[in-house]
Formats: sequence, C-alpha cells, structure tokens
Amino acid sequence: MSKSLHTLLPLALALSLAACSSQTPVAPPSSLPDIDNAFDIDTRWSSSVGNGVGDYYSQLRPVVEGDRLFAASRNGVVKAFDADNGDELWEAELDELEINQNQRSPRLAGGLSAAYGNLYFGSENGVVYALSQSDGTLLWTQNVPGEVLAAPAVDEGKVVVHTSAGNLVALDSATGEQQWLLRNEQPSLTLRSMATPITAGGAVLYGRADGRLGIALLANGQPVRDTRIASPKGATELERMVDVAARPVILGDILFSIAYNGQLTAHQLISGQQLWKRQYQGSEDLSTDGRLLFITDSRSHVFAVDARSGSEVWSNTGLENRHLTAPAVFGDYLVAGDAEGYLYWLDRSTGRLVSLERVDSAGLYAAPVVAGDTLYVQSRDGELMAIARP
Repeated sequence: MSKSLHTLLPLALALSLAACSSQTPVAPPSSLPDIDNAFDIDTRWSSSVGNGVGDYYSQLRPVVEGDRLFAASRNGVVKAFDADNGDELWEAELDELEINQNQRSPRLAGGLSAAYGNLYFGSENGVVYALSQSDGTLLWTQNVPGEVLAAPAVDEGKVVVHTSAGNLVALDSATGEQQWLLRNEQPSLTLRSMATPITAGGAVLYGRADGRLGIALLANGQPVRDTRIASPKGATELERMVDVAARPVILGDILFSIAYNGQLTAHQLISGQQLWKRQYQGSEDLSTDGRLLFITDSRSHVFAVDARSGSEVWSNTGLENRHLTAPAVFGDYLVAGDAEGYLYWLDRSTGRLVSLERVDSAGLYAAPVVAGDTLYVQSRDGELMAIARP
C-alpha cells in the first residue's frame, strides 16, 4: 500500500524534537532579508473565498479566463470575480451536493482549469467536478480512482486528471463519462504532490512518482514513451524518492522536467533524446520567460538556467528554507510567496531581491497567477489579492 510523505513527516519531526533539548528545527528558515524596498505593492482589490485551504496540502490556485477570475476553497466554495475590480459575480457551494453529504468536506485540492466555457477541478475524495463559468451551475461529477491533487489538462474534448494512485484518467468534457484509464505502478513512498498534466500534439505528458515522465496518446490513453528524469539512489526510502511532481515545460521542440532528489533535464520532445541535465532538485513547477527557466528548489533557493545550454545564469540562496512557492514571471520580475505570507520580488535578469512585503500572515502556498498586468495571489485562509505591476 502506498504511503504518503505527509503521514511520515509528523513522526520524524516528533522524534527529532525529542532528541534535541533546545527543540530547534532541523532546517530553520533563514532570517528575513533586510533590504530597502524598490517599490511598495499596489493592491488593486482584495476579497475572499471560503475558508481557504487551512493547514492542509493543496494545489488550489485561481484561474483567469477572459475578464473573470475563478477561485475555490477546500471546503467546496467556488466563486467568480470580475478580474478588474474584484466584484463577486456568483458563488457555488459544493458541500450542499448529495455527492458530498457523507463527506466531512468536498476537500477540493486539484487546481482549477478553465476551458470550453466551464471550470474543471478535482478533490481528495476522488471526485472531478465541472461547473459552468457563466453562473456556477454544476454540470457533472465523476468519481475517479485516487485523489486528484493537481489541476486537470483539458484538450480535444477530454479532461485528463492524474490521481495520487498513479492513474491517468480521461473524461468526456461535456458529460464526465470516462474515456480511458492508464494505470502506473507507484513506489512505496511518494510525495503528496502530483504534476499537472500538459497536452501537446495529440499527446498528454505527465510526471510520475517513479522518476519518469510519461507520454500517452490523448485519443485513447495508449502509452507512447516514458523518459527517465531521475533514478532512485540512497539507502532509505526517503533518499530514493524521485517524484516528478512539477509540471513539465515545453519551449519549441524541447521538453523540460525536474525531479525531487533528482535533476533538471532537457529532452527533444519528439525523439526523447536527452540534450542536457543539471543537478537541481525540486517539486515546485518550473517557470520560464521563453529564454530562461526559473527554479525554486527543495531548499527554497531560486535559480535561473539558460534553456538552450543548461548553464546557470544566476542564483539566489538568501531565502533558504522559507518554503517558497514556484516563482511567477511578472514583467521584469520573478514573484514568489512563502509560508509566512511574504511576497518576494526578484530582478528577473540578475536574481537580486528588490522588494518584499507581507500580504497575509496565514501564509502563501501556491505560485501567484499572472494575467496581463495583474498578479493574483491566494493565501491559506482564502484571501485573494489582485496586485498591479510596478
């Protein structure tokens, strides 16, 4: 039976504290950098959605489609806002549905995807939902084998979800009817994190917990190829974890992936030929400006890597162990949040930290969302903020 990392961490932490009379964390966060801010954050509007995600693991993020922003909370509140001024347009409460009557909560965890005038997302209960973007009407629900911890990929009339059990499931986008199911073996210990699938050229690409990146035909789920991103090493199960939990990135004909306890790789998309690999480790999504790849690694170090050569352009290690989100490219800056609710603004060309500001003491857990000249942030307690470009 597969064990999730989150079930082992409390025990490991308790043992470490019992063995240390000072009760000092094994890897304490670095002190907050002392800088003179280059600018102050300009918040255009703020609002809230439900109770947020609390202290639970979640990959819920807002999504912007046209002039609307959609956001959800773990307890099943889904809202639509005017992306420009923050006016609430509608609200849906999924905990009132019959399918959730016997559950403590809908436990939404997989991020929102917007397509075909609908919203698609999943839950820890193994339920996928489709709502109308226009008024929040529930269109369908479908049970799938395993928790849905990542946003679905939607393409060619299919909603593809990657479950915590290692299953890739394709549903009809209009009806929710299952189209195909692809099963993959899971290691005995995995991260409580799943890579959001992406689609390209009639195929779906998805990171796996065994250190591979899989490719399957979108039409029928037939496996095409799997590419080794990282190989298990070490004496313990923790050391041997090589989950490809970050969403892959495609630039032109090159595919980029990163693995936990593994490496960053570049492969030819069609042939699978490896072009280069570098020793970076992480589970946060990669970001790119089309020339550089931006990485938040497992120690909250931030790197910029040349996509063509794999050479490191700059690094910033000043935010070590502050539990940074993936960085978002926002104009001339990279923006990332941390577990204490700070937003950090780094110069995109040099990696220099230019501004920081605490926006919510509940903490930030997911990468900001960029749409046009606005940055959208969702905090753990469900607060939403729209921030203008400096």
